[in-house]
Amino acid sequence: MQWYVETSDVPAATRWLDVAHQAVQPYSVGGYVNYLEANQPASRYFGSNLARLTAVRQKYDPGRVMFSGLSF
Repeated sequence: MQWYVETSDVPAATRWLDVAHQAVQPYSVGGYVNYLEANQPASRYFGSNLARLTAVRQKYDPGRVMFSGLSF
């Protein structure tokens, strides 16, 4: 879910999004990596592949030269 409307009450908008996420979570299969959402774990986007991707990243980019919006 993305939020494009500017609001003067950011905490209320964030709470609304959190409630919406919780409501649809039972029906969700994950997230879309091109639309990263704040406070969501990397496992939401990579699922069972996260451990393998983490190992590959540590092997080929131990200095974290390549940047990702996800920290894993």
